[in-house]
Amino acid sequence: MRFLHTADWQMGMKATHTGEASEKVRAARLETLATLAAIAREQRVDFVLVAGDVFEDNGVDRVLIQKVVDRMNQFPVPVYVIPGNHDPLVPGSVWEHPAWKSAPLVHVLREAQAVEAPGGVLYPCPCFEKYSIHDPTQWISGRDPSRIAVGMAHGTVEGIQTEPDYPVPRDAAARAGLDYLALGHWHSYAAFPSPDGAARMAYSGTHETTKFGERDSGNALIVEIASPGAVPTLTPVRAGRLTWVVAERDLRQK
Repeated sequence: MRFLHTADWQMGMKATHTGEASEKVRAARLETLATLAAIAREQRVDFVLVAGDVFEDNGVDRVLIQKVVDRMNQFPVPVYVIPGNHDPLVPGSVWEHPAWKSAPLVHVLREAQAVEAPGGVLYPCPCFEKYSIHDPTQWISGRDPSRIAVGMAHGTVEGIQTEPDYPVPRDAAARAGLDYLALGHWHSYAAFPSPDGAARMAYSGTHETTKFGERDSGNALIVEIASPGAVPTLTPVRAGRLTWVVAERDLRQK
């Protein structure tokens, strides 16, 4: 199994904190979907996972939803998406837009139940509210050990912050018997080793940097799993088009 893991596109983000560059930042978030599609094609992946927060919130312009779906239709392989905490599955959400019905390769996973995917099984954990103190992966159990099992969740890995926000235990992948757990919510790439030392869960980070201070954003992840129980190979791939530069000047008066 070989797939592309991405998350936190935050489409519709105003980017007012970037001042005059805000329009460029907003445009790049949409345009970079073409880069992700190209990566999926060049890397010959079996499918793409989007681990939540496709949109900044459920109140985004409905025309933008159509634009995003149109670009997702350009991916060469199936795309599996879960709602995140910014765009949770609630009445009137972005997921009710009719555009999704026109995207045969895009699968919005609306329930916490196993789904067939090329080469194995997916265990999606969609968000149904903006905030939660419950582990979204807790429901996963009883998976078939003869098949590659991949989870999708949107939340905060234990220890990153003190306040629980869709808390995900650091041993979530091992506890659930997953070969890999694709995470969204935090915007920089980060991998978390299981008790055996293998990195079976990771944040891909957002495809385009959203603000200064993000340690390692602007990436996607290529994940390869040779067989059930095999250690995943994680390869970060640069996706972002924009370069964020911090310039420091020493001003002196004579």
